[in-house]
Formats: sequence, structure tokens, C-alpha cells
Amino acid sequence: MKLSNKVTPTLKELTEVSNYSNTAVVKHYAGMNLLRAINATSKSLGLLTKQEGGEELVKKCISNMLIGTSMYFAKVLPDRQANVVAEELIANYQYRQLKLEDILAICYEIKEADIINLTPARILKQIKDYVQRRDEAIIEQSINRSETHKHGNFDTDFDKRIKQSARHLEDQNNAIVRTRTTTRKFYK
Repeated sequence: MKLSNKVTPTLKELTEVSNYSNTAVVKHYAGMNLLRAINATSKSLGLLTKQEGGEELVKKCISNMLIGTSMYFAKVLPDRQANVVAEELIANYQYRQLKLEDILAICYEIKEADIINLTPARILKQIKDYVQRRDEAIIEQSINRSETHKHGNFDTDFDKRIKQSARHLEDQNNAIVRTRTTTRKFYK
């Protein structure tokens, strides 16, 4: 049985459409969290605003995700309030580093939080907390990566690395013999 080639659409493609479907985003990006969002390869909000769609496209994507999240609550967030939050994200330099995956992770956290009424102030507070945790996680990842590279190379297969090095005795003897035979050719 041949498996079909599944192509996952980008989050930008799913959220920029006028007939936004939250179920399509959930289907393709279920389980988005802080670490998955950090490791995502998509562009940041700042870079997306400089592309062909510009700020309007990014506002539309963010607004659609926030409105889709608000459907889980008693009151659906109006377009005007979702646009206010989107404009705040684009205008604030600290938030321009976020990706659409980060916004989706924030939406998932909002859905799972103990919130009764969803307001723009509550969303912005959640975003602020997320950005602080994101910065801490990025620093921790960087330190762990640095420690792994610093200490990881010396602990694993030390004997194997010595045998592969040019200073290993067998390799050294072979190199000496090879150079002696080439220099003897010139002395004859």
C-alpha cells in the first residue's frame, strides 16, 4: 500500500485566508508549544511585515488566530479588539521577534488557562509572560548547546578519536616511512 505524500501548509497560508478555519490550524499544528515554536523555521513577525503582504497580512493572520481562540469562550472576540492586539504586537519592538507559531502556542495556552472572559488586556498579559519564558528558554537552549559542544566531544569514544588522529603511532610510522621513500628517490 502506497502512502500519500502529505504536504503540511504553512501557518501563514492557513491563517491569511478570508474564510479562516480554526479546525484546519488545529489539524495541522496540534500540540504547538513553547519549544516547538522556538525551533520552528518560519520567519518572525518583523520579517513578515517587510514582505509583499506587509503589516495588513500579519494583522489578519494574528486576528484570525485570536478570534478562533476566543470561540472557546462565552464571548467571541470582536474584530476590532483582535486588531488592537495585532497592532500592539506589530508596534512593540519586543514582540516583533515572535513567529506565527509563537502566537499559536500563546493561543493554546490561553485556551487551557483558567480564564472566564477573554479581553485584549488578558491576551497581552499572556503574551508578555510567554515572551519572558521564551527568552529564558532560548538562553537555556544556548547554554546547553554550548556545554554539549564543549564537553561532549571529549567524553565520547576517546580511543576512537585517538586512532583517527594523525598523531597515532601507526599513522605516524606510516607517514615517516612514506616520506623516507620519497626522499630516497632524490638521493639516488
